[in-house]
Amino acid sequence: MFKALIGIDLSPRNLKRRLPSFKIMFLVFILTGSMILIIAYPYRYRLLNKLSALWNSRSGSPGGPGNCRNCALIFTDNVKKHQKAYLRDGISIQKKDADLEKLFHKGKLMKIESNRLYEVDGLTHSQPFILPRGKKFISKLADCYYERCIKDSLDYIPFKITSLTRSRVSVEKLMRSNKNAIENSAHLMGKTFDISYRAFNGNRKQSAVFMEVLQELRKEGECFVKYERNGCLHVTVI
Repeated sequence: MFKALIGIDLSPRNLKRRLPSFKIMFLVFILTGSMILIIAYPYRYRLLNKLSALWNSRSGSPGGPGNCRNCALIFTDNVKKHQKAYLRDGISIQKKDADLEKLFHKGKLMKIESNRLYEVDGLTHSQPFILPRGKKFISKLADCYYERCIKDSLDYIPFKITSLTRSRVSVEKLMRSNKNAIENSAHLMGKTFDISYRAFNGNRKQSAVFMEVLQELRKEGECFVKYERNGCLHVTVI
């Protein structure tokens, strides 16, 4: 009966005869899948970003058009790249927020405060400090973005910095509430900060101009940038 319906003889005698070939096919399937995973593993972050971009473009979620168009495809610098930025300089990991304050008073770290070009917003799990190289980069990013807005006759919308330097204690607290937080966070080292791509509030032209400027600085070798689905661009100054 089943043979007549689907064209395959599923009788016990025939299955027993075909079982070795099924085993071979299953083994080939497992080996092929394993090889694909091994080859794709070094590119896992890039693949995940592309899948995220495809999802965002279809769903209209933050990160899609109007907020950070194609950011998941453009800003693909992974964790290892961000760590490389600290081979030249960076602070030693500080245990408490008060220790970061001490480095600021010693002149090792600079303070980042809101001004007419950018906002420092709600630093609940970090302190408003960064290495001098980081502060210089933020100023350059702001100036380039401002000049581009003037050139394109656009109203200037300040970008928003949502996270700066963290202590070991603040990272541990963040890990309890944020699944994206990691123990060896680049934020511990003094020249990493986050920018909100949602803060442009649907102003597509300004958002596009800002992303173009950031991408240009990235191409010039001044920073690494990683798109994150939580609404931020993770930036580390080189």
